[in-house]
Amino acid sequence: MLAGSLGGASTALAAANPAPAANEMSFEGYAFGTEVNLASTVESGRSAPSSLGCTSDTGVTHTNSVASVGLPGILSSGTVTTSTTSESVSGGVASTSTSETQGLSILGGLVGATTIKSVSTTTRASHAYSVSAAGTQFLNLTVLGLPIASNPAPNTKLTLPGVGYVELNQQNGKVFSGSAHLRVIGIHVVVTLSTPLAPVGTQIIVSSAQSSLGGPVHGLLSGVAYGASANVANTVLAGPEFRETLGCLGTHGAVRTNTGVAVTIPGILTTGTVTDSVEGTDNAKAVSGAASSTIQGLNLLAGLVTASAVQSTVTADGRPPTLGNDSTFLGLAVAGFPGITDNVPANTKLNLAGLGTLWLNRQTETASTITVTAIQLVVKVPSNPLGLSPGTVVNVARASVGVH
Repeated sequence: MLAGSLGGASTALAAANPAPAANEMSFEGYAFGTEVNLASTVESGRSAPSSLGCTSDTGVTHTNSVASVGLPGILSSGTVTTSTTSESVSGGVASTSTSETQGLSILGGLVGATTIKSVSTTTRASHAYSVSAAGTQFLNLTVLGLPIASNPAPNTKLTLPGVGYVELNQQNGKVFSGSAHLRVIGIHVVVTLSTPLAPVGTQIIVSSAQSSLGGPVHGLLSGVAYGASANVANTVLAGPEFRETLGCLGTHGAVRTNTGVAVTIPGILTTGTVTDSVEGTDNAKAVSGAASSTIQGLNLLAGLVTASAVQSTVTADGRPPTLGNDSTFLGLAVAGFPGITDNVPANTKLNLAGLGTLWLNRQTETASTITVTAIQLVVKVPSNPLGLSPGTVVNVARASVGVH
């Protein structure tokens, strides 16, 4: 099974191991005050972020705040406060996120406001889902020096001559039979024209709040797959490369894939095509998940470890879950270990003289989660011939999945 596809693994597992009756809701929420990006470069990170994560409990609240935010010439603000909460409401439950930004000035006053408050609420009441931006407020909002109504219609787009455009009260939501979500952004400025105010491609977001709710479900999924990573303690050398994640409500049975033509970590690793996939089903009838990472043409540490292909594939079904490992190797070779073949037992440990430890098919399990790393190198020896710092950890083809 080296094509990078999950096939029908999780679906088949669900049929073999049906979950108990659905009895949980899934609450998620995220809010932040400001963010400035230029293409893929973060100029100013998300201020005062609050995250609800993925929980089935009501009465959970997270808050955050900062006194001010400043990026000279681009954005300045006063206090930013955010919150996310899961709560019981009349006839049901709700997930609510709020972001409030005070004293805002964008691009030298091109856009300004005393207060920008975004509110996103997703509700399930009387067995029906709905979303609402009620509570979203604009106080003393101006664009190009002109006052704007305190309640602009959703997705109001205004041209900024010589700069680009601004979108006010931006809303993006969906309601399904078993879930719903809504994101509200108070102000979204996009620079599309050459201007001394900011580089073309600059995006400025103010007061973002998103909420989501799903269920009833049998449990909450988690999962991730990625091709490779390298770290020295808390210092990231590379990765995780071509990462694909599995949300707590799954993918509605569809396979979601992230593919790259190659991974190169200088002095450590080269590969051919990398394919990372996740799949999950979580509804009133079943819960199951799968994650897979496949690497073609592996070369680790200048030929120390080579393989035509390696794949880590893991599955979890039911709650508590039945966990599975269907990982494989093709054309695997480790210098100095002629006895290593493609049939690698779980947690095969090789001691590399003068370097450290090499793990093959490394597997860890808890009551709810399984993680498999096809190849893991842990450097332990200082002044080794490869010049790698002790504490360096290299993971290749890592996949993890769980039901909680």
